Amino acid sequence: PTGGPRDSIPPKLVAALPEYGAKNFKGNKITLVFDEYITLDNPYEKLTYSPTPKINPNAEGKLKTITVKLKDTLEENTTYSIDFGEAIKDINENNILKDFTYTFSPGAYIDAAYLTGKVIIAETGKVDSTMIAVLHQQMDDSAVAKQKPRYYTRLKGDGSFLFRNIRPGLYNVFAIKDADGGKKYDQSS
Repeated sequence: PTGGPRDSIPPKLVAALPEYGAKNFKGNKITLVFDEYITLDNPYEKLTYSPTPKINPNAEGKLKTITVKLKDTLEENTTYSIDFGEAIKDINENNILKDFTYTFSPGAYIDAAYLTGKVIIAETGKVDSTMIAVLHQQMDDSAVAKQKPRYYTRLKGDGSFLFRNIRPGLYNVFAIKDADGGKKYDQSS
């Protein structure tokens, strides 16, 4: 027997506790259940948490489940998002669940503001998809060197970025090369 057709469908979320888009969340653990066995590839590097936490949560994948344990105190009336990037794959064929983001809020509503754009290197006119885009609420342009951003996201292959579910307000946006993972501009040159 040939074994049948090749599996080309990525994993699908079938249950979440708390549910996706939950409001008034007061816990410290999120459980996501998928329709097939999954692997969570390099969560410390590939997962993006917004707003940026002081202490990164612990994310683990086992069988059909991903568990995220929060280590920070959640701010009231703030929408939180976990962007899994390309970290979730099925175990047999490595089909990637792309652009999966889990959103929740400890408050009574989910923020709906968003910001999109594209980064092009001024010197070359080319794209560097290894950069990140960061948002700072502090309007001082030295904030990018002094403190972690409120929000950050990775650039896609075409240089585009999207911030979703952010609090409405005024922000400075910067694009930086984040070689050390500190989310700040700290290059001596």
